[in-house]
Parts: sequence; structure tokens; C-alpha cells
Amino acid sequence: MTGWKKKKIVSRCAVAVLELVEREIQLVREGLEYPEWFGARLKGGPLAVWRSGSFKMEIVELALGLFLAKVLWTPGGKLMEYDEIIKLMESVLGIELPNYRELKRDIFNRKKELTVFLKRLIVLIERERDEKDGL
Repeated sequence: MTGWKKKKIVSRCAVAVLELVEREIQLVREGLEYPEWFGARLKGGPLAVWRSGSFKMEIVELALGLFLAKVLWTPGGKLMEYDEIIKLMESVLGIELPNYRELKRDIFNRKKELTVFLKRLIVLIERERDEKDGL
């Protein structure tokens, strides 16, 4: 390996480390600015509890939809990445989703219905609207 290639690799590593440090600093700042986001996890409890049989797949499906819709932003004005949305869900729900990448892959590999949970939400919302219109 030439000296130039080694310098390029070291440079890329340094940039990656700096980006990681920058994200960690931003997370600490957000914790100081918005302690309510982190308070429940610091006390050891979730902010909410998700109750269903396949909650992990549903959470990943919802997080994927939020990511693709590009609707969640950090207070600093950066679009949240998929990994960040997963971490947010883990924090709020007090759970761990170590296999969220595999679950995302499983969603894309579905043969019958791609978005089972999101379609169920649509049906429930439409049903509620129809019931309200009938009153």
C-alpha cells in the first residue's frame, strides 16, 4: 500500500471519528436542552409501552415510514436518519431493537402485504371517521 493510500484511509477514519464525536456532543446538548426526552430513560422507565404480539416489526415499520416521509428532524435542524429514529423509539419505549436492520429487510421481503401495520392504522382511522360521520 502506498503512502498516499495510507493517508487517505487515515483521513477517512479521522473524519468518521469526528462525525461520531459531533453526534455524541449533539445528543448531550439535546439532553440538556430537552431533558424531558431523556428523563424517563434516565429514571429507568419507558415513556410509553407498546402492547401487541409483533411489536418489534410494527415499531420498525412505523420508524421506516417516518424516515421515508422525512418528517422527523433534530432540534438542530438535521433530518433524522433511520438509525436515529430507531434509537428514539427504543428510548421512548424502553426497549432494545438490536436486529432492526434485519426487521427492515424482512419488511422489504414481504410477498403479500408490504406494510401490514401501517395499512391497519389506515383502516382504523377510516373506520373511526365513518363512525363519526354516522352520528
